[in-house]
Amino acid sequence: MSPDPDVEAAAETGAQTRADCPEEHLAPADVAQEMMPEEADSVQLSQMFGGMFLTAWTIAQRAVESSPSKAYAQFLIERGVKPAWARGLASLMISRGVRLANENKRLPAVVGAIRFLAKPGRGRKAMARKAKVLLAAWEETSIIETIFDSASLSASDFIELLKSAVEGREVEPRRITEIAATIAPGLSIPRGPKISAASAAHEVLLEELGSVTGTRGFTWNFYRQDYSDPLTQETRREFREPDFAPQAARRRVKARLKANEKPR
Repeated sequence: MSPDPDVEAAAETGAQTRADCPEEHLAPADVAQEMMPEEADSVQLSQMFGGMFLTAWTIAQRAVESSPSKAYAQFLIERGVKPAWARGLASLMISRGVRLANENKRLPAVVGAIRFLAKPGRGRKAMARKAKVLLAAWEETSIIETIFDSASLSASDFIELLKSAVEGREVEPRRITEIAATIAPGLSIPRGPKISAASAAHEVLLEELGSVTGTRGFTWNFYRQDYSDPLTQETRREFREPDFAPQAARRRVKARLKANEKPR
């Protein structure tokens, strides 16, 4: 795989001295050095860990540019996360929340298209219309990839067949139907209201940064008749949703943890 040009460009800025650059504005190479495990004292290990952190730094900075945090970043800083990384982590949580919410909204259309294609005898024009729905989901979300991964199958052949159908090239409709029919029985559409970006981001924070946020639940204040835990308050500020309630996010995290505890 060719080197990431952004990572290479970031590495070149590492010549700045720490005196010239306060902690929250450290050059990427300085951040990598500071975050590197102490045991990475050999040249080879240092280069390996440095490359890992430079890549993580680049991803985090891209997230900051696309989804700047209004509340989560300060919340993480107050809990001991270094400012540069707090901003990156906060923005990643926001962007993931937005992506998960968008995927949740698009899932019914994707499932419907696959179920449609799973039935034999579909006309080429109708097949092409459904193929466009699935190709858009493939390009813009990870829904298709997740569906095929869950079935322990590769999506590549299916995607190429769909592209052929949309572009009017010669394609075997029966093969599209066979693949869709293999996938369709395992598909389902979650009941209940759609997941909001705020709820999805809150869920990600609860599950993946619980050790930092200090909680995987929420607190109900009887006297205020409202949720008073800090993370809920920060989610409200971050997404400007003063009535955000954390129960749904907590239920999803709890259900996933319970499922992971079951013997396989």
